[in-house]
Amino acid sequence: MWKRSFVATTVALGDGVDDALAAIGGPSSRAPDLGASAVELVDQLRAPQRATRAAGLAKAVRDIVVALDEGTLR
Repeated sequence: MWKRSFVATTVALGDGVDDALAAIGGPSSRAPDLGASAVELVDQLRAPQRATRAAGLAKAVRDIVVALDEGTLR
């Protein structure tokens, strides 16, 4: 979950998807160590439709807030 959270937080704070991926160490969304949920988020954030990008980011940020509230973010 941390990689998905990192990508979502990075994008929400104004940096790009590629910046987040470079910081993690994977230059593409298909990096084997990225994880399925993070790959799905990256795909949504790269979608041509603004609504898809916004929905993907909103869901990821909501999941972060819920995890923080529950104390389960790792």
